[in-house]
Amino acid sequence: SEADNNAALIGILNSSKGNSGTPVKGTVATPAFSVASGAVNSGTEVTISCATEGAKIYYTTDGTEPTASSTEYTAAISITEAVTVKAIAVKDGMNDSAVASASYTIIPEGFVKVKGGTVVGKSNTNNYTGVFISGRTVTLSDFYMSQYEVTQDEYSSVMTGQKVTVSGTEYTLNANPSYCTEGNGSYAVNFGTEQGKRPVEGVTWYDAVYYCNAKSKKEGLTAAYDITVTQVSSNGNITAATVTLVDGADGYRLPTEAEWEYAARGGDPSAAEWDYTFSGAATASGTSYYSSINTGLDTVGWYCYNNDTGTTGSSDVTNNASGKGTHQVGQKAPNALDIYDMSGNVWEWCYDWYSSVSTGEETDPFGSSSGSYRVRRGGSWSNFAFSASVCARFNYTPSGRSNDLGFRLVRSAQ
Repeated sequence: SEADNNAALIGILNSSKGNSGTPVKGTVATPAFSVASGAVNSGTEVTISCATEGAKIYYTTDGTEPTASSTEYTAAISITEAVTVKAIAVKDGMNDSAVASASYTIIPEGFVKVKGGTVVGKSNTNNYTGVFISGRTVTLSDFYMSQYEVTQDEYSSVMTGQKVTVSGTEYTLNANPSYCTEGNGSYAVNFGTEQGKRPVEGVTWYDAVYYCNAKSKKEGLTAAYDITVTQVSSNGNITAATVTLVDGADGYRLPTEAEWEYAARGGDPSAAEWDYTFSGAATASGTSYYSSINTGLDTVGWYCYNNDTGTTGSSDVTNNASGKGTHQVGQKAPNALDIYDMSGNVWEWCYDWYSSVSTGEETDPFGSSSGSYRVRRGGSWSNFAFSASVCARFNYTPSGRSNDLGFRLVRSAQ
């Protein structure tokens, strides 16, 4: 009938109007986030915009779907914890936008996120190839690495009061194991150096992994290692223990040798820095990987020919009182990832047992299942320049201590 047709026409017209009763003209553009999903530094500010003029944006941070009754967006959102932000844009006379969302995790303070990737090994002309040898393909997952070597203050703050029991005897672990201290006249407190910000050294490999677990537990993270201590020295250093990795743990750990070298090279196999001799610096003109003296190292690292002034001289300055000892972390230039002191200052423990590198394809390799020595990388204040090369592989007994051997931390990026 004519009445029925009119009613149907009115229904169609009404369905094409928004809440205000005005005709609907298209759909509001989907909101856009200024920072894409991913890991961000705490305090990162995220703005939300919409290309549709006059649209209002509403958002949620509790996982629920946003509506026009949700919080209205009026200012940048500060990201201080892991969160998913969902947003919708609304304008009278138009269909609401699609829901946009962005999820953020927080990069640990003092760390940088190292984006993983696949490295196809190759032969280099001016230095060794390290662990990325020709015929080997290594795929690494994303991880976080500390910008600086663990300092004496950081070590002491975690290890003070730590006790272990071995065969019924309780031991208090050494919270201040470093040789390079103000109280030890054999080692200078070098210029520009604050004692507590010098890298910790004098730690065994077992001390380093124990510290990783202790710091993880202090911060409510899942410990990366199962550790059973079986021997402690008279000065409170752990000299023997059984240590196994905990799969999927989010706590602190030592880098694998592959992670260490990947980060030291800058994390991008296609970049020029990947083939630099040092972490963040190329070898000086007229020198090679084998050179003991190399001014190319001056911008990024401390070694035995520049440890007194920071500039390479003609003699091994560690023979002089003013040239002995570590320097405060972060005084030289960082590499492409904004990581400091990966060449020089102190050697750094890695997780792996030291062994030959095999060809083939591997994902997140952790090295041999057994051995006699653990890997150390990066050279130190008391060594020649070639020791500080990103490709130089060295080792040390895991129960041993040295005045130039420390470590830095990583965490798997969940």
